[in-house]
Amino acid sequence: MDTYKTNTIIKHNHKIEIENVPFEDGTEVEISVSKNVSEEYIKNLKAKLKGTVLKYDNPFESAISDEDWELLK
Repeated sequence: MDTYKTNTIIKHNHKIEIENVPFEDGTEVEISVSKNVSEEYIKNLKAKLKGTVLKYDNPFESAISDEDWELLK
């Protein structure tokens, strides 16, 4: 499957215009639209995560021991 990726700005009345696509006239294509996330935004998110949990030793282990569960008493 050939893929063509580009960026554009939403125009007046919520319209998108894509010019010079590398497909022949009459070719059926699939369109998927998503909001573009800037590199600066990603950099800020990574900075917020710095120093947080690096790994889980046992991600399926209960965070509360069986002895501390009020429901089991």
